[in-house]
Amino acid sequence: MAPRRGYTLIEILAVLVVLGIAIALAQVSFARSPAQTLEQEAHRLAIVLELARDDAMVQGCTLLWIARSDSHRIECQRAPAVYPAHPWAHGVALERVSIAGVPVARESPLRFTSSGINAPFDLILALEGNRLHVTGDALGRVSVSK
Repeated sequence: MAPRRGYTLIEILAVLVVLGIAIALAQVSFARSPAQTLEQEAHRLAIVLELARDDAMVQGCTLLWIARSDSHRIECQRAPAVYPAHPWAHGVALERVSIAGVPVARESPLRFTSSGINAPFDLILALEGNRLHVTGDALGRVSVSK
């Protein structure tokens, strides 16, 4: 009688355990920290705000950036909204809004005029104790800082 060839149940289970551990370690190493998530969201917001500035000049329409607790969006002051809402990354909150150096309600819209000259603003985004400033100058140039 020839010996049987194949794997035992213990060998198969050992391979599955090793694969499970490797997959779990890979997921942990690819997970973003709250600081990285916040930085990515701040840069994404900066791009959206620069788009609003550019579109206002191209369309000749004052565009409003409006923040809500779960999302933010752009809309034209004279026409129905055609821009999609952008949900905030999980846990990211708009903590404070200042326009021209004056703190205002978080729901206060930022205005981007067709002339390209806008009130400077400062937005503070927060996530799990981390904070970043998204600031815009009178010409609509937007930057992210701590």
